[in-house]
Amino acid sequence: MKMRKHLLLIVLPLFFFSCNKEEEIAVPDPEFTIPDEFYTMEEYVNIKDVSEADGYQWDFGNGTTSTKRVPDSFMYAEPGAYTITLTTYTAGVAKTVEKEVKVARLYVYEVQLLSYLENYALEGGDLSAPSEGNPDVYLQVSTYESNEEKVLYKSEVRPAVTREDLPLTFVVDRIPLGGGVPELPYMHTPFFKFFDHNEDKADRLIAHNLVTGGSSQLYLNKATKEGYYTQQRGSDDWGSHVVVKFKVELP
Repeated sequence: MKMRKHLLLIVLPLFFFSCNKEEEIAVPDPEFTIPDEFYTMEEYVNIKDVSEADGYQWDFGNGTTSTKRVPDSFMYAEPGAYTITLTTYTAGVAKTVEKEVKVARLYVYEVQLLSYLENYALEGGDLSAPSEGNPDVYLQVSTYESNEEKVLYKSEVRPAVTREDLPLTFVVDRIPLGGGVPELPYMHTPFFKFFDHNEDKADRLIAHNLVTGGSSQLYLNKATKEGYYTQQRGSDDWGSHVVVKFKVELP
């Protein structure tokens, strides 16, 4: 009889220990959702559908982390493929899941001039000054390296452009959008400038994608992976109005 009691005492702890192991194994794997197929530089990423747990540790692959269940919105400064890692802690058990987020590079393929200033207003002149006549227009695309301007593209001159000739369309070859000037939003670099070519004096700036007092709009169709942004000061009949069209390239 005593032998049976001892055996019962030994079996019961083993039974409870076995149950504890089964509870640990039953802890579900963590889960979360990245809503979009890809993002652009400086576009906010919002994590959704995070599974329940006692604790959370996030690593977004760009040097930033979080311990919230649903982390604050975050962004990426450079294109590429990043790994988002979530580790959850439940009943003393840690489990990890990883998912990839793609940050696209945008390449400009076309630039349009919809309107231009007819005087030297963009060169610091009087906005109400008289017209300088029909401009001989060319497009110059440039960026800055070590505080020096670097020309990426310069078109041929289109002579004696009138309002009736607008919009003017310039096809360019895969110019990367963004970078070069860290303090500016990426869509404002490189610089897309339209000039009036002059033989006997300095060329006159007539339109620009970064004009003081102007307004900007960005449109991206993620289904077609194409988009554009506009920068405008004034109206379609007067002022600086530039449209930059781009395509998306995924890493």
